[in-house]
Amino acid sequence: MDLSKFSRNDWIVVAGFVLMFIGVSLTWYGWSVAGVSIPGSGASGWHFFLGWFPWLLTLVALAVVVVKAIPSLKVAFPLPEALIVLALGVMAFVLVLIRLIVAPGYGDLFHGTIHVNRGAGLFVSLIATAVVAFGGFLKNSEPAS
Repeated sequence: MDLSKFSRNDWIVVAGFVLMFIGVSLTWYGWSVAGVSIPGSGASGWHFFLGWFPWLLTLVALAVVVVKAIPSLKVAFPLPEALIVLALGVMAFVLVLIRLIVAPGYGDLFHGTIHVNRGAGLFVSLIATAVVAFGGFLKNSEPAS
């Protein structure tokens, strides 16, 4: 693998993926009952489809970027590489944003005494997906290779 073929914008996508992996592994939600936090009740992004699937999208975006650094691989994408990375990053961002807005809830179960608290991992993942999308956006300004 020839890392000299990586541009600054490629490294932005790599950083976004690493940040996404960290974010998905951190706590996304915690629960509290009557205002008292329940220790050990947190759930990471790996527990939710809208947690691991955006991670998978960022992994595919990373793979699109890494493929060009492997000299023996000659892959022709149907769309420009930058557009693919941008689209994957935006899709991942929207999915994490949906998970942020629509928290898992229990409705009127237990008469509203169980509350969902959003964890740091959810916000880190949202930033990470934005970084991947931004890297794809910046790749548009790169000269064609």
